Amino acid sequence: MDKIPQNLETSGHKSRSTGNVLEKIKKRTNIEQPVPIKNDEYPPLEWPTRYSIEATKLYLTSGWTEHFKYWRFNSLSRLDANDGAVTQIRIPKIEEGYKLDYEIHPETTEEETNEKVCYRVKDSDTDPDELEEPIDFLPITSNLEEVGKENMKGMECVKFTGSYGENEVTNEELWAYYNHSAKAWVPVRYETRTSDTRHGYLKDHQIVDYFKFSPEVIKGVFFLFKNYTCKENGNDDDNEKLPNSNHIESMTAEEKKEFDEAFAAYKQKFNKQYTHQAEHEMRKSIFHKKWRLVKETNRKNLSYTLALNKMSDRTKKELKRYKGLRRDKPRSVGNIRFPYSHEEIKKISETLPSHYDLRLEGVVGPVLDQDSCGSCWTFGTTAAVEGALARSNGGMLISLSNQALLDCSWGMGNSGCDGGDDISAYKWIMKHGLPTVAEYGPYSKQDGYCNIQNMTTTYKIRGWTDVTPLSEQALKIALINHGPLSVSLDAEDAFMHYDGGILYDTKCKSSADDLNHEVTLVGYGEKDGESYWIIRNSYGQYWGIDGYVYISTRNNNCGVMTEPTYVVVE
Repeated sequence: MDKIPQNLETSGHKSRSTGNVLEKIKKRTNIEQPVPIKNDEYPPLEWPTRYSIEATKLYLTSGWTEHFKYWRFNSLSRLDANDGAVTQIRIPKIEEGYKLDYEIHPETTEEETNEKVCYRVKDSDTDPDELEEPIDFLPITSNLEEVGKENMKGMECVKFTGSYGENEVTNEELWAYYNHSAKAWVPVRYETRTSDTRHGYLKDHQIVDYFKFSPEVIKGVFFLFKNYTCKENGNDDDNEKLPNSNHIESMTAEEKKEFDEAFAAYKQKFNKQYTHQAEHEMRKSIFHKKWRLVKETNRKNLSYTLALNKMSDRTKKELKRYKGLRRDKPRSVGNIRFPYSHEEIKKISETLPSHYDLRLEGVVGPVLDQDSCGSCWTFGTTAAVEGALARSNGGMLISLSNQALLDCSWGMGNSGCDGGDDISAYKWIMKHGLPTVAEYGPYSKQDGYCNIQNMTTTYKIRGWTDVTPLSEQALKIALINHGPLSVSLDAEDAFMHYDGGILYDTKCKSSADDLNHEVTLVGYGEKDGESYWIIRNSYGQYWGIDGYVYISTRNNNCGVMTEPTYVVVE
């Protein structure tokens, strides 16, 4: 069987044609034909610790694909994702008691296109039980049960199934065969369907086809980073103190029973399966803090409610990837003046409606999910540009590419999934223009190769305008006449667990230095004497109120009025 070269680069494809994709997958498949399987000829399902494999993931609900390559040698692991654009490598130092994570990805500046760079993160606080934890790739098997034999892609396989969740139920199907020469299980296909049982529709459907399995791995593939001068990629949260379990142990028996049931239900609902006991206890302690926040907040009968979500067991460092606004450079002033004087603002505000919602005018795109990529700044930016274009072309809303900003705007000061800001994005769009999603490709939730030079059509802007800060009237006027707007805010625990109502969080901050998340302002309203902003977030449509949050206008809560902007396309 062929050895794997050290500097293997991944090639792949993306396609919006499901039929063509399946045909290409079929041609790619190169798995050894297994011998007929008998029940007494194979052990329980468990993945090997040394192997290499490739996979093509087909997102049937969105109609696109992604190709992966993966290598593992005991606790060493490497994953090439997003058509080879991103390489992730994990190297544990068992004797020294720490692990190293390397990421190699392309950065496109104004001088260099798709230059591969390397970043290194050293985790010296790793629990000893976590040191041998590789990067996850193959399906978790603990929830799967054997149901019999079935032919898959011309091979006799053992079929395994499983399910989890309550209101949103995910059904899993895995086909695999036992490779007798390698003494290892080999996956052939893994399929998941997630359904909303309350409303009776399919929410998500994915198929992963595996091929080119090999039990032979050259250790050199894990040391690709030696070809680069790797930069340190750390931040102030690297040494955050994680909660211990003392506060859990101090609970009464009744409280502990309630909490254990809540954690068990949480793990099932969000398919939380932790690698080992040490991680399980760490996640449980973090969850306890968020569980108490949700429980105690909702008990107070405030103007808003909170709910647990997929982020409720994440560390502070991990949660930064669910935001992404960077504050590490001076903010440039808009090149187009705000066209309203203080006297004009005061006069116009006397005739402003009590409610206004741009969604009703068709200039706001659908709610998307940034996932664990610090790309919030791209969503605020594209929404502002899409809205300005729709206003100028007779109301036709064009979906513009967030991924292009992730891939291509490094030269203006952005850092892909490690964060950025709307101003740097505006500067890049002024020079290069934004392509459509249809031409550039969908959002991939990670950095990728910049393909802006291959686009036939891009949409440029003339510039951007800074709305008069800390003025509720000025912001409402800007929204009505120029919105939607990109706004920054401080997203703390209450915001991230928002479920409904009018959020007024006394713990979030409003100064420019404290803002950490970019969102889209689409409207405002009033209820029971409390006025609020209508804001589109980028956590998906199942967060908050169908992906939106209402934030109180009082005291510039969470900084919504601190630095709002809109763009000009004429």
